[in-house]
Amino acid sequence: MIMFNRNYKMLLSTFISMFFLSNLVFADPTDGCELDSNQLFLTAEGAVLYNAAEDIAGFQFNVDGAGVNGASGGDAAAAGFTISNSATLVLGFSFSGGVISAGCGTLVELVLDGTPTGLSAITISSPQGNAIDFTYWEEDDGGNGQVSDGCD
Repeated sequence: MIMFNRNYKMLLSTFISMFFLSNLVFADPTDGCELDSNQLFLTAEGAVLYNAAEDIAGFQFNVDGAGVNGASGGDAAAAGFTISNSATLVLGFSFSGGVISAGCGTLVELVLDGTPTGLSAITISSPQGNAIDFTYWEEDDGGNGQVSDGCD
């Protein structure tokens, strides 16, 4: 009986540990530094997270599944970007040539009406005006982070 009880406790402890670890490993990103290089992710709260391998001079994307009531803040505002939005589109750039330095963080904060499902038609530009290939982080059915080209 003692051996069974000890094995049961060990099995239960292993199961609980794996359950909590899988929730941590397969959860949506909460910080831009959790993304792969040149990726974006939109949280349910409206934060657009990014991880960029090079400086960003401008960005534009559509918000899917929710209306955009406002866009401000984040590293875009800190870099002096002008940030504009319509009901579905967000646009940011600097009139003075400012850039968002390569790295990771929150690109911009959105005020949303509804629950977003992602970003599409992603366009990110370098200080030279060249397109930077960005993808959108998505979770597959197995809970693993996947990427989309942002052109859904």
